[in-house]
Amino acid sequence: MNHEGYSAEWQDLRREGASTRERHAKASSAKSTLRAALDRDRTALGNDHYGVELARQLPAIEQGIYDAFDAYLHELEGTSKGLNANATNYETAEHANLADP
Repeated sequence: MNHEGYSAEWQDLRREGASTRERHAKASSAKSTLRAALDRDRTALGNDHYGVELARQLPAIEQGIYDAFDAYLHELEGTSKGLNANATNYETAEHANLADP
Protein backbone atom coordinates (compact mmCIF):
# COMPACT_ATOMS: atom_id res chain seq x y z
CA MET A 1 0.00 0.00 0.00
CA ASN A 2 1.34 3.41 -1.02
CA HIS A 3 1.08 5.94 1.83
CA GLU A 4 1.91 8.96 -0.31
CA GLY A 5 -0.90 11.17 -1.53
CA TYR A 6 -4.58 10.50 -1.35
CA SER A 7 -6.17 7.10 -1.69
CA ALA A 8 -9.66 5.73 -1.45
CA GLU A 9 -11.26 2.33 -1.44
CA TRP A 10 -13.25 2.05 -4.63
CA GLN A 11 -15.58 -0.52 -3.04
CA ASP A 12 -16.54 2.02 -0.36
CA LEU A 13 -17.13 4.70 -2.98
CA ARG A 14 -19.36 2.36 -4.96
CA ARG A 15 -21.27 1.36 -1.80
CA GLU A 16 -21.84 5.01 -0.90
CA GLY A 17 -22.98 5.70 -4.46
CA ALA A 18 -25.59 2.95 -4.09
CA SER A 19 -26.65 4.32 -0.71
CA THR A 20 -27.05 7.77 -2.23
CA ARG A 21 -29.20 6.31 -5.04
CA GLU A 22 -31.41 4.70 -2.37
CA ARG A 23 -31.79 8.07 -0.61
CA HIS A 24 -32.70 9.59 -3.97
CA ALA A 25 -35.39 6.94 -4.54
CA LYS A 26 -36.84 7.48 -1.05
CA ALA A 27 -36.86 11.27 -1.42
CA SER A 28 -38.47 10.99 -4.86
CA SER A 29 -41.13 8.70 -3.42
CA ALA A 30 -41.74 11.13 -0.55
CA LYS A 31 -42.19 13.97 -3.04
CA SER A 32 -44.75 11.90 -4.99
CA THR A 33 -46.57 10.92 -1.80
CA LEU A 34 -46.70 14.54 -0.65
CA ARG A 35 -47.96 15.73 -4.04
CA ALA A 36 -50.73 13.11 -4.00
CA ALA A 37 -51.74 14.05 -0.44
CA LEU A 38 -51.85 17.75 -1.25
CA ASP A 39 -53.84 17.11 -4.43
CA ARG A 40 -56.25 14.88 -2.52
CA ASP A 41 -56.74 17.18 0.46
CA ARG A 42 -56.75 20.54 -1.28
CA THR A 43 -60.55 20.57 -1.44
CA ALA A 44 -60.77 20.14 2.34
CA LEU A 45 -59.56 23.69 3.03
CA GLY A 46 -63.08 24.99 3.52
CA ASN A 47 -64.84 28.06 2.23
CA ASP A 48 -64.32 30.31 5.24
CA HIS A 49 -61.88 33.24 5.27
CA TYR A 50 -58.97 31.05 6.42
CA GLY A 51 -59.58 28.31 3.87
CA VAL A 52 -59.87 30.82 1.03
CA GLU A 53 -56.66 32.59 2.10
CA LEU A 54 -54.76 29.31 2.43
CA ALA A 55 -56.04 28.21 -0.99
CA ARG A 56 -54.72 31.48 -2.42
CA GLN A 57 -51.28 31.01 -0.86
CA LEU A 58 -50.98 27.25 -1.29
CA PRO A 59 -49.65 27.17 -4.88
CA ALA A 60 -46.60 29.28 -3.95
CA ILE A 61 -46.04 27.26 -0.77
CA GLU A 62 -46.23 24.00 -2.71
CA GLN A 63 -43.90 25.31 -5.41
CA GLY A 64 -41.32 26.19 -2.76
CA ILE A 65 -41.56 22.70 -1.33
CA TYR A 66 -41.25 21.04 -4.75
CA ASP A 67 -38.33 23.29 -5.70
CA ALA A 68 -36.53 22.24 -2.49
CA PHE A 69 -37.22 18.58 -3.25
CA ASP A 70 -35.92 19.01 -6.81
CA ALA A 71 -32.73 20.71 -5.62
CA TYR A 72 -32.13 17.93 -3.10
CA LEU A 73 -32.82 15.23 -5.70
CA HIS A 74 -30.44 16.93 -8.13
CA GLU A 75 -27.69 17.00 -5.48
CA LEU A 76 -28.21 13.34 -4.62
CA GLU A 77 -28.07 12.37 -8.28
CA GLY A 78 -24.85 14.33 -8.82
CA THR A 79 -23.28 12.89 -5.69
CA SER A 80 -24.15 9.34 -6.70
CA LYS A 81 -22.76 9.80 -10.21
CA GLY A 82 -19.60 11.39 -8.81
CA LEU A 83 -19.04 8.62 -6.31
CA ASN A 84 -19.50 5.97 -8.99
CA ALA A 85 -17.17 7.76 -11.41
CA ASN A 86 -14.52 8.01 -8.71
CA ALA A 87 -15.01 4.35 -7.81
CA THR A 88 -14.43 3.39 -11.43
CA ASN A 89 -11.30 5.56 -11.62
CA TYR A 90 -9.83 4.08 -8.43
CA GLU A 91 -10.72 0.54 -9.45
CA THR A 92 -9.11 1.02 -12.86
CA ALA A 93 -5.98 2.47 -11.27
CA GLU A 94 -5.80 -0.33 -8.72
CA HIS A 95 -6.07 -3.01 -11.38
CA ALA A 96 -3.48 -1.22 -13.52
CA ASN A 97 -1.08 -1.08 -10.54
CA LEU A 98 -1.59 -4.79 -9.87
CA ALA A 99 -0.81 -5.59 -13.52
CA ASP A 100 2.45 -3.56 -13.48
CA PRO A 101 5.48 -5.73 -12.63
